[in-house]
Amino acid sequence: MPLRYLLHLEHANLPMHVTDAQDVRRVSVLKATGLIEAAIDPAFDTDHGSYRLAQAALVVCITEEGHAEIEKLRGHRGGTDPASRRKKAKTRLEPLDYLRAIERSAFPLRVEDPQEISCVGVLKQAGFVDAAISPGLAWKDAGGSPQELAVIRRITPFGRAQLARGAAK
Repeated sequence: MPLRYLLHLEHANLPMHVTDAQDVRRVSVLKATGLIEAAIDPAFDTDHGSYRLAQAALVVCITEEGHAEIEKLRGHRGGTDPASRRKKAKTRLEPLDYLRAIERSAFPLRVEDPQEISCVGVLKQAGFVDAAISPGLAWKDAGGSPQELAVIRRITPFGRAQLARGAAK
């Protein structure tokens, strides 16, 4: 069931590559309904007019509508109004939102905020940015506590293409 898969995606490390045929179908349904952002390999003509179904997908993130649907599935009535969702969204930084935020930044870009570094890691894994992330013990803040550091060298052509797709919506 696609909605059960949506609940699974909520706890997955996104972006996530999907290769199981049934899961690719679920991703297709969730993307078509606007609950997730995903890239799905196109079906292609094998010969004589028969098409092979897509065999892989990349789930990028759960949309605001997807998070609202998760809240409905869990039966939470409070906090599902648009103002509450926006407030909740501000506390949780999504990787694609962060990519849009740094789109016009000067590179290399130094990142010290832990939540932003998490986004950098996800974007790097997806191939959207060229970045280096230091181990948490390599740097110390003013108080002497270990601090992670990331340096984004550039947004890759794949990342720029993702930004262009997002702008076309």
